[in-house]
Parts: sequence; structure tokens; C-alpha cells
Amino acid sequence: MRRDRPAAPAGNGGRLRPYQDAFRQAFGEAVSFDPEILRSYDHDLGEMPGALMALVRNRPQAVVIARSREDVAAALRLADRYGIPITPRAQASSGYGGAIPSQGGLVLDLSAFNRILAVDAANATVDVEPGLVWEDLSRHLAPHGLDNRACPTSAPSSTVGGWFAMGGVGIGSLRYGSIRDNVLEIDVVGLDGLVRTYSGEAMEPYHQTCGSLGIITRLRLACRPAERLLPLAAHLPDAASAGRFLEGLEAWPAAYSASLQSAGYCALRAAAEGHAPAIGSGFLVSLAVSPVGQARDQAAALAARCGGVLLAEEAASAEWAGRYYPMRIRRLGPSALVGEYTLPTSAFAASFAALQNALRRDAFGLEAFAVRGGRLAVLAYILDDAAAPLYPLRLAKAMLPLRLAARHGGRPYATGMWFAALAKIVFGPAKLDRVRRLKAALDGRGLLNPGKLAGPRLPFAPFLDLSRCLLAATACLAPLASRLPSKQRRRA
Repeated sequence: MRRDRPAAPAGNGGRLRPYQDAFRQAFGEAVSFDPEILRSYDHDLGEMPGALMALVRNRPQAVVIARSREDVAAALRLADRYGIPITPRAQASSGYGGAIPSQGGLVLDLSAFNRILAVDAANATVDVEPGLVWEDLSRHLAPHGLDNRACPTSAPSSTVGGWFAMGGVGIGSLRYGSIRDNVLEIDVVGLDGLVRTYSGEAMEPYHQTCGSLGIITRLRLACRPAERLLPLAAHLPDAASAGRFLEGLEAWPAAYSASLQSAGYCALRAAAEGHAPAIGSGFLVSLAVSPVGQARDQAAALAARCGGVLLAEEAASAEWAGRYYPMRIRRLGPSALVGEYTLPTSAFAASFAALQNALRRDAFGLEAFAVRGGRLAVLAYILDDAAAPLYPLRLAKAMLPLRLAARHGGRPYATGMWFAALAKIVFGPAKLDRVRRLKAALDGRGLLNPGKLAGPRLPFAPFLDLSRCLLAATACLAPLASRLPSKQRRRA
């Protein structure tokens, strides 16, 4: 028979303090209650207004640095015993609030839980811990003749577990699809501290749900041969020709990865890096192909059919070498409003025209990644200044790209805390229902990363969901926000 749990003490964020001795005994120096350290865990890559952050208890009361599956299991058992919310986090390189506490409690830092457990070169698979950084994985796979199939543009800092928890696509997704298409098996630890292994469809509820059902402690990834990749780049005159070019790449077996950048994005990136932009109008497509063979001639022919031209080899190599860290354009901001969504490649031209009209008062840039199956993952960047008085109002502008994409068959890229109200659109009704039923069965008190499957409740109106209120507010403010040009802080 299960032992009764002690009642959780009342009070804002006070639930953990009476049990500090239990955490110190379990984790020693790996647990911290230091306010200065806790402050570094109350945010992620996104820049949300202070007034909005004040509506959630985003500051944890403790942080545990997990270095093993046993650490994870011990933290979950203590959280379950004392009724403490627990939020998993690694590098927090997303801006959706998925790694931010919404009810205080404990943050479980998985960034040091980062070993490679096994490499099976014969079957081209690798078993890893969730805190492993993608670039480190690529470097360790090289001696085995293997490499990552797909990885994020934030590969120098983003972790394998974090990308699976958010549902990532990026470099290599043209050939290999999303992270979900390349994970073969996962181990998950629940609040009872037990490890369960899932594969196939059984993994699906744990994909994109931010650790709301359990903490992933091992992932088995499919790898690709570490073959030579040839960088190529094409200049397309407009959105329609760029869309046709990307659709042509979908049918080309040699195409491994393709990213699309508007001339506005190229200009912003060039200004941030201190060089001339690669193109002055239209769109740039940076791609990598293998096998090499006649690839350059074939790509040139495809570009010509679409009304474009292939760029010089030096330009293509420079684009491929700079494929990481798209957010470097924030050097010009110093902040950036980002609208991130997916949509059919065939709808790109129409959606871009609508976006261009809606943001005609702003200098904005657009980047997109081709995903297997005829889809694009798109990021629209609008530089701004988070310290400006009207920034909270202009924040509504970041929702415009998502709303326009929805009119063309698109959907939001991910959920997290801020877009939890859109989970039905992101996951689909069947998956959301499955996830909610599992949540009720596995975590009836809502301790595992609360506020990520449904937005956190407002403290002054607990019947209201913050995510739904945020979406409603941005919808109402969007017409006004669209008339306010984005503001950049004056640079010295």
C-alpha cells in the first residue's frame, strides 16, 4: 500500500522550503537554494515583458543538477512525495517558455546529464543522454563514420532531449524529416522513479510535450553515414520562384538540407556580422547535397527553370559555414520579435505576400527550412527593443505571422507555456486527447512541468488560462500593433 504523502505547505513558492534537508541529503552540492543562482533559471531565450512574467511563478525555489538517471529518479520521487512542481531544463535555447517554471518549485537541470552511452556503427544508431549538445554528438560520431541526420541551427548549444521535447526541425530535415522521425527509442522516468522504455507510436505522447509526462533519460537516434556534403546556393528573384525551387528539391534524392532566407534577413545578418549581404533582392536558398556527382549542374538547371541562378562556390561555402545561430541578428536590436510556424511549401508565396503587406512599416527578415513531405518551418524576425515602453504592445505583432500562416494551411511551430492554448492545432485533436488522458493517469496533481499542456492559471483569476488570455489580447491588439513600427535601441 502506498505511503501517504505529507501535506504541502501553503503560500506562494513556499512549498519546498520545509523539505530542504531532504533535498540536501539526496543531492549534496548538486542542489542549490541560492537566490542568485535561482534567478538564472527563471527565463529562456524569449524576451517577455516583465508585467507578463509577473503573472507566473517563474522563479524556482531550488535547482538540482542531475548527472545520472538515478539523480532524475530521486528528484522525481521527492517531488512526488512532497507535492513539488518540477520543471526539466537543459540549455533553454527555445523561446516558448517550455523550460520556465510556472508554479515555482524545483528546476531539474539536465545539461550535465550528457554522455554518449553506445554507438552501433553497424546499425547506424547511437544512444545518448538528454543533455548532450548536438555539435558534440556530431564530433563524437565522426570516428565511427557517422553523423547526425538532422539537427537545429542552434546545434552548438541545443540539446538532443530539448529538441525532442519541443519537436524540432532544421538542418537535414529536407531528407530526414523532424527529430521525431529520427528517434527510435526513449527511456522515461516517471514520478514513481521507475524507468519505462518506449518505441514507435508509444513514444508519440512524449514528443513536443516538454517533459509534462515524464523525464526522458535516454534517446536512441538513427544516424547517417558521414558522407561528403557539397554546399550550394541559389538566388531566386521572388517568393513564387523560391517556392518552386524548394518543391523541386523535394524530388531530388541528392538534396540533404535546404534553408531559405529573404533579402531582408540577409541584410540584417550582414549588418550584424559586418559584411555585404549575399543578395540584394529576392531570396537566397542555401543547400547541401550528397552524393556530389553532377549535383552542381543539376542544381543550376533547377534554379534556371525557376528563374534563378546558382551563386559562386565561395558564396555557397560561406553560407553553409554560417548555418548556425540565426539569432545573431539580435545584435542590431537588441531584441527580436519572432513568429515561428510551419506551412505547406506550395503556400509559401501567398503567405509571404500577406506577411510583407502586414509588416510594411517594419524591416523584417524571414528564414525557412525545408522539411520532408513538402513543408516549411518558417521564422519571421522583427528587430525591436524589449526595454522600450511600447514593446509589450508591439509584442502582439509577433502573432501576425502565425495568424497569416493559418490562413494558408499553416500552424504554430510548438507550444510551451505561451502557446499552450494552441496545443490542439499543434498536436492534432487525437494526440492532445491521448496526452491529456496520460497526464491524468500519470500525474494527476500536475507536478510535471505544469502550465505547458494548458497555460498556467492567472493568480487573480484562477478560472482563466494565461495562454488563452495572451492569445486573445494579441488578437485584439494586433491591428494597433501593426501600425507601430518596431523600435531598435540606438547603437553607439
